[in-house]
Amino acid sequence: MIGQSLRVLVIDDETLARQRLLSLLSNSPDVEVVGECQNGLEAVAAIRAQQPDLVFLDVQMPELDGFDVITEVGTDKMPPVIFVTAFDDYAVSAFEFGAFDYLLKPVDHVRFHQTLDRAKKRLRESSNPSVSSQLSALLKYVGQLDAPKNRIGVKVNGKILFLDPDEIFWIQARDDLARIHLAEVAYDVREPLSRLEARLPSNRFLRVHRSTIVNTAQVREAQPFDQGDQLLILRNGKRITTGRSYRKAVQEFLKRAT
Repeated sequence: MIGQSLRVLVIDDETLARQRLLSLLSNSPDVEVVGECQNGLEAVAAIRAQQPDLVFLDVQMPELDGFDVITEVGTDKMPPVIFVTAFDDYAVSAFEFGAFDYLLKPVDHVRFHQTLDRAKKRLRESSNPSVSSQLSALLKYVGQLDAPKNRIGVKVNGKILFLDPDEIFWIQARDDLARIHLAEVAYDVREPLSRLEARLPSNRFLRVHRSTIVNTAQVREAQPFDQGDQLLILRNGKRITTGRSYRKAVQEFLKRAT
């Protein structure tokens, strides 16, 4: 299975959570931390380059989340995984369904050592542990769970907030953040607009500008604007101008609505 020590990679976008895992691992015998990653893109590269024996993988991260990392690396090339999550509902049921070990944040040291000991035991018992079929089943199961709930989970101030898409009026890109506007409150999330767009129902949300997505159900009025663009007025009074690159998509939306 492994040599003199268990080669471990730690992946978590929250600095404090990552440091907590590294601290716990530093007190664990026969463990070598071969790297730490703060986002999914770094994680994919590190898994491919380091080929660790075991990965501690955060579920919710910007750009690529934990499940995206598995997809990018490939289930056939992923090492055994211990998931680290702030979720306490469907994600946990998914891990239990696939018999995967997981740690809930904040990570408890007793649970951590129990989980690590189980991983060491499994790795000792198998010189070439295969998790491909389990991971494939997990990804399929998570996809099935996401569909009927029709909610999206976003990380806000270290917590996972579940939003009903119907609550969202519009979303605005702000530097490396996306601001999700509801009727009376807005939330900043560290996730690219393109990623959020892909997770929202395409029949209800429309990219109208490189930095703006609107919920078409919240559009009260559309007025001709500058040279073929439109001024969209939402039900809460917000006025949004569309961008030239998105004229065709906006015009198609208006045609369908009339």
